[in-house]
Amino acid sequence: MAIPQTLTYALERYLVRGTRYHLLAVAAAIGLIAVSGGVILWLFDGGGLGESIWWAFLRLTDPGYLGDDEGLLRRTVSTAVTVLGYVLFMGSLVAILTQWLNATMRRLESGITPIHRRNHLLLLGWTPRTASVVKDLLSSQGRLRRFLALRRLRRLHLVILAPSVDLALVEGLRAALGRLWRPNQITLRSGEPLRSDHLERVDFARASTIVLMADERSDLGVRDADIQTIKTLLSIGKHPLLARPGVAKPHLVVEVVNPRRADLAEEAYDGQLSVLCCDEVVSRLMAQNIRHPGLSSVYTEILSHGYRTELFTREQPGLVGLRFEELLGRFPRAVVLGWLRLVDGRDVPMLNPPPDSVVAPGDRLVLLAHDWASCRPEASGAASEGAIARGVPNMAGSTGSTARRILILGWSHVVPFLLQEIASYTTRPERIVTVSLTSAAERAQSTPAALVERTEHIEADYADPGDWRRIPAETADAIVLVGTGRVTSDEEADARTAVAFLQLRRRLQGATREAALLVELMQEDNASLLTGCEHEVLISPQLFAHMLAQVALRPDLHPVFEELFTAGGAEITYRPPQHYGVELGAPVSFRAIAEAVLARGHVALGVAWADRDAELNPPRDAPVRLNAGDQLVVLVTYDDVAGR
Repeated sequence: MAIPQTLTYALERYLVRGTRYHLLAVAAAIGLIAVSGGVILWLFDGGGLGESIWWAFLRLTDPGYLGDDEGLLRRTVSTAVTVLGYVLFMGSLVAILTQWLNATMRRLESGITPIHRRNHLLLLGWTPRTASVVKDLLSSQGRLRRFLALRRLRRLHLVILAPSVDLALVEGLRAALGRLWRPNQITLRSGEPLRSDHLERVDFARASTIVLMADERSDLGVRDADIQTIKTLLSIGKHPLLARPGVAKPHLVVEVVNPRRADLAEEAYDGQLSVLCCDEVVSRLMAQNIRHPGLSSVYTEILSHGYRTELFTREQPGLVGLRFEELLGRFPRAVVLGWLRLVDGRDVPMLNPPPDSVVAPGDRLVLLAHDWASCRPEASGAASEGAIARGVPNMAGSTGSTARRILILGWSHVVPFLLQEIASYTTRPERIVTVSLTSAAERAQSTPAALVERTEHIEADYADPGDWRRIPAETADAIVLVGTGRVTSDEEADARTAVAFLQLRRRLQGATREAALLVELMQEDNASLLTGCEHEVLISPQLFAHMLAQVALRPDLHPVFEELFTAGGAEITYRPPQHYGVELGAPVSFRAIAEAVLARGHVALGVAWADRDAELNPPRDAPVRLNAGDQLVVLVTYDDVAGR
């Protein structure tokens, strides 16, 4: 028994070497059969040995000789050799070549051949947000042209390093991009960012920008996803190709799950680095939407490429020495939010500065406009209209509004950051209720100390109608329906959210208190499923993908986003027109409104209409008639942030 096992093991070790050895084994078997058949014929039928072996080989490889033989022995040997020839010579050869061809096709499709490119944009890893980031990068025509002009490129080339590239992945990306799909503009390679040889496969050292997204669905889990990110940063920063003196390191845009590890990420890479935290960004957007209901559409417009308005930064040497209030008339098609100033080698955003602040040399203006061309200033500013009375009390030091009772349905790794953001305001809610199947003890550990006495954790399934008796939905001022972290796919998360929305809609029918409802979804297509009651939708992966793509193309926007979407400092909010002396029902130009708002220390961004979406950066001279329910979208600076 040991001898057959030994022979089988030896044959197995031989065949695993590859296709060439498979062919050699078949050739050896064919030769053995030809020699055996020839020897049998030579022993019993006479003739020469060489001629007999050649006779057997011809029957083995060509069945046409079978009918030429005479005599029982010759016909028997010829039939046996011919049948074995069909099995070995034809069958085995076809099987080996088919296997080799399939393996070759799989290897070519998997994308393991190294590329040789320069100034490409590299995406490391594959997450559910990758397709959205690619779509944003390709659709940002204006930013893309400036990005390419700075690098003297004719067109952008994207390289994606995914764990495993196959036809399904390519087809999924093609479907997500639609008309933006350009096979000659996108290259997919297989590999892991943790391995240096795989990084070399995508020519990372010569990339202009590298985007590294956290893989929250990896085997390490959410908490340890940053370990892979920091290790990848070390691999890139310390790689011999970049360690040589005089070699320019690429700009890295990195996502971390835990914002406390942002400092570690910055230490791991000594090149230009922009660190973003998805959960922190989403929690800030949620907190500000609780604080100022209705802002989700404004966020979407500001962060989206080519939607209507975008943020731009532009240096204007001709405006150096002008006061901030003088810039209002110089940009008839853009809103000036402030500027970026270089301080100790870092860009410091100065948004909504005092009206008498002066533009310094090197400052880059931050503008809200429809396109890059709209950011050009006029030679002389328009005259002030002064159409609105200036006798309204100054609101510059005012505080934002906060819901008194907040109900949070669902629990994910975003919620602890949301609670921390709420706790950072001195104007805090009276009561917060969280509802989830996650244990109350685990949620209590993630609750900030400032909110412990104000927060109640209920263990219940909000998708179960029987558990709604314990959920205080009718008494809440603000309700946040969070995409749960207890499921493994975005589709399942949105399915649970849709069921909870139906339960909540039925529960709130006939309620005397009208609560502001914010719903977090993972996929934009599912937003149409939520109907029947007033609500706002936050597509968190999509919004973060928009921000990631914008920072990749324009790194100077990163500090602007940090300032806008953080507690304290400059924030976007809604204000009634009466706060600035704007009379309801009377026609007035937006230029006059902007002047009145600026006189109170704020920046007018647009109008939030009661019966339609908010309009940012409206025409300056067109008459605007504001009615009851309409509000102004303004940039203000708050003073009510604890510990900041």
